[in-house]
Amino acid sequence: AVNSHWFQATMEPSPIFTAFVITVAIEGLGDKYGEEARLERDSWTILKNKKYLGDKAPPHSIQKRASFGIKPVISDSSKSTSKPVKSEKRTPQFKIEKNKKMNPTEIKAEVFLPGVFNLRQIELSLGEDRIQLETRTGNFYLDIFLPININTSSAVAWFNNVSSVLHIKSSID
Repeated sequence: AVNSHWFQATMEPSPIFTAFVITVAIEGLGDKYGEEARLERDSWTILKNKKYLGDKAPPHSIQKRASFGIKPVISDSSKSTSKPVKSEKRTPQFKIEKNKKMNPTEIKAEVFLPGVFNLRQIELSLGEDRIQLETRTGNFYLDIFLPININTSSAVAWFNNVSSVLHIKSSID
């Protein structure tokens, strides 16, 4: 992607400079990828306000995220009706908050897990932007993507047996 103001001010008035920049880019790609790149050095097209060349947009992959409230459907080829599948695992109630609205340094999460009595019944996995939790009893499953990156090495988790609440605390990268 190229800044449109720079392109209009620098590239459009000078076709020689435009050809030079594109030739350097094509040569760099050719040096890096070799024959795999299959670049046509003589015929190239500048795309304006388009993200692809041709009639159809290229396929793109969408990151699989947790889906809340969507139940899987089983379809039977002999029947025309489909039934939602009852899932044994439920999404627990949770609350996530930052310590400040502007420039936060810490994040806290509380997950309510009724029926869970000790920390050994919980499997917790923290990624840089993800909290994943599953109870060994199989009652609860939580998979959340966070809009910020957390420091997993500074993360601390503890479980309150009386209130059945898992507390997670971490600093923000």
